[in-house]
Amino acid sequence: MKKNTILYFLLFFFLLGSSYSFPRVKECPQKIVCLNSIVLIEKMTEFSTAQKELDKISKMHENVLNKLAKEFHKKAEKFKKNKNPILKKELEILQARAHAYQKTASDDLTKKQNKLLNPIYKKIENAIYKVIEKDKNIIRVDDCSPGKGVLVNKGKDITEEVKRELGI
Repeated sequence: MKKNTILYFLLFFFLLGSSYSFPRVKECPQKIVCLNSIVLIEKMTEFSTAQKELDKISKMHENVLNKLAKEFHKKAEKFKKNKNPILKKELEILQARAHAYQKTASDDLTKKQNKLLNPIYKKIENAIYKVIEKDKNIIRVDDCSPGKGVLVNKGKDITEEVKRELGI
């Protein structure tokens, strides 16, 4: 039993020693870099145009919802004075209309947002890939914009290089 323990002990040291004596394979200096997407987006004229369009659509939906809310409050005041079952039914219908319109407005805004912003994001993505093509050691790009979840990235910041690719 003691011989086996000594044998295993010697075998362990032999294997450990031999792993240090073989030449090491040189590793590729792979890099994880970061960029600030908010800085990129804010500098793009396409984004400000898209933002104005989205604000306009949002304001339109907000106005319609405000009209529905005013109408609801007027009927609610009437209902408080006169507990008419017909007014109660009208209130329920008006409330359902407002909820349905709110969902429609939200869906419409999301669709417009995707339609307007996806080409901008694709343009940024293409510029990032061009920067990556120039530096083959980059294996990952983190978005280090505030609120994106990456607190610290000691890698190189490629925001300026991507801005040059975008022409901004």
